[in-house]
Amino acid sequence: MEAGSSEKVSLSHFKIHTQIMIDAPPDMVWSVLTDTANYKGWAMFLVGIKGEIKDGSTITVDFQLDSSKEKLTTLGHSITVVDGTEFYWAEKGPGGIRDNHHFCVEPLEGGKTRFVQSDEIMGGITFLMGGRLAKMYLEGYQAFNHGLKAEAERRAQSA
Repeated sequence: MEAGSSEKVSLSHFKIHTQIMIDAPPDMVWSVLTDTANYKGWAMFLVGIKGEIKDGSTITVDFQLDSSKEKLTTLGHSITVVDGTEFYWAEKGPGGIRDNHHFCVEPLEGGKTRFVQSDEIMGGITFLMGGRLAKMYLEGYQAFNHGLKAEAERRAQSA
């Protein structure tokens, strides 16, 4: 099961939602998701996180908005973490755009996992770039989700 959508809520507010079913237990998916040192081996779009995935910590996130270019966008975020289940940030970024980025690991029957990655972008220059950003984010999040799925399933089979 894979799904993805973006919704224009208003001129300067967009919601992005993705989810994917992973044939690995939630603790394995969480382990891969929080093993940020190894993102370079599998992650696309969100290509790196520096710092600890721990409630209240500050992390530095590297995004590669356009995979055809080497340019990275680096942002610092304070994160909220519910260990083993979810982490998210909600802060202003470039152009005054407020970003509410959320990662959630949900158990499914049979030792499988639903991974949900969602975002809201609003305010600032969203009225100018929101549609383009929402499209890029949707595609990027889906690529990230596929990489997470492949890595978690690979590690689960090796365990």
